[in-house]
Amino acid sequence: MMPPKGRKHCRSLTPGVLSNLPDNVIDVILMCLPCKDAVRTSILSKKWRYRWCRLTELTLDSSIWKGQDLLNPTIKFTKVIYQLLSLHEGPITKFTLNMAFLEKTCPTIDNVIYFLSRNQIQDLVLIFPWHERYKLPSSFFKCLQLRHLILNHCSIHPPSVFQGFARLTSLVLYEVLISSELLESLISHCPLLEQLVLSNLEILNTVEIDAPMLRLFDFEGDISSIFLKNVPLLVKVSLAGDYEGRGS
Repeated sequence: MMPPKGRKHCRSLTPGVLSNLPDNVIDVILMCLPCKDAVRTSILSKKWRYRWCRLTELTLDSSIWKGQDLLNPTIKFTKVIYQLLSLHEGPITKFTLNMAFLEKTCPTIDNVIYFLSRNQIQDLVLIFPWHERYKLPSSFFKCLQLRHLILNHCSIHPPSVFQGFARLTSLVLYEVLISSELLESLISHCPLLEQLVLSNLEILNTVEIDAPMLRLFDFEGDISSIFLKNVPLLVKVSLAGDYEGRGS
C-alpha cells in the first residue's frame, strides 16, 4: 500500500542511533528543550542518563509542569529546584528563572542564588511575581563573573563591602526597588557597562550616571532629574515618562 499522498515516510530513531550521537550534539539538543523535557531524556539510554545535569544553560519557567500535572505550581517548582541543586554538576553560565506566574516567591530561591554564585554564572535573568518583590540575598552580590543581568520585581540592597560587578556589560532593571544612591553606586561600580535599561523603578528622585563605557541608555518612568555625568561613548538615549530635566 502506498503512503497517503503528500505525507513523507519517516523512520523512527532507535536507542542505538541516539546513543551514538556526539556529546556536543546531545548538549545542543538538550539546551533547545524545555527543562522538563531535558530531564525526561534520561530514560533514552545510558549515555543520555543525567546528561542534563551538566548543562551550562538552564531555564526554569511555567513550562516545567504544563500538561497533565496537577501538582500545585509552587510545590512543583520547589521540587524542581531541589533536583537542580542536588543533581547538577559543573558550571552554569546562563540561567533564567521566571516566577511571574506563581502566587508567591518560592522559599528556596536564596539557595538557588547561592548555588549560582559558586558556579560561574555569567548571564542571569530573574523575574519574580508582580505583587511580591524578592529581596536579593547577599550571595547575589558574589556573582562576580556576571556579564549580562536582567532583574524584574525585586529589591536591591547591596552590602557595604560590595565592590561591584567588574565584568558586567549589560544591566536591565524592571520595576525594581532601589534608592537613587544605591543605583548610582551600582552603576559606577560596573566599569565595563555598555547597556543600561531602567524601567519604572521605585524611590528615585535624581540619578547621576557615571559609566565611561556606556553606549546605550534607556529610561522609562517618573523621575526629577537625570544627569549624564561621565558617558563619553554614549551614542543612543531613549527617555520616556515624566521628568524635569537631564544634563551631561
